[in-house]
Amino acid sequence: MTISQSTMSEAAKGATSETSELRTRDALVDRFFELQPQMQRRFKASLHRELREELHSVTVHQLGVLMQLRGHSVTMRELAKELDVGESAATAVVERLVRQELVVRHDDPSDRRLVRLSLSDAGESLVTKLHDSACRKTASLLAALSDEQLAQLVAIMETLGAASGTDETAERAAHGTSEEEGAE
Repeated sequence: MTISQSTMSEAAKGATSETSELRTRDALVDRFFELQPQMQRRFKASLHRELREELHSVTVHQLGVLMQLRGHSVTMRELAKELDVGESAATAVVERLVRQELVVRHDDPSDRRLVRLSLSDAGESLVTKLHDSACRKTASLLAALSDEQLAQLVAIMETLGAASGTDETAERAAHGTSEEEGAE
């Protein structure tokens, strides 16, 4: 075998190895997409079983609103933007939560034309129970991991979070908006 044949043979092996690695990576990505919704469904079902009485009349969309209101008040426009829905859709969800006495409307002290939304005492209590239960369920789930595996999982999630932040920045740049404009 000549040197050029040897080099070509090594290159072919490298290409085959890369192709194999890509197939393996594709298979792992596919497996991730299979597992992720299953884990979410199981987690949500477990959480709903624990909080069934409190959540019996609260929809998934309403829970999203309640979680957005946790710890602060917002205007309807701010809420709609955070939820990535139209103001009319946000208004409909909020109206049901107001009727259920989980959300209250109040005047903005700095601008009387604005109405702010915040959690009522009952809403705050429900969100606190939900958060506490989610923390317990998460801790129970993570108990299956060693400390080293948990550290790896956290590092992976931080890497993915940073990568998705980069994607959002690139998307804003493509649409001609700045980060400050996107955050308003």
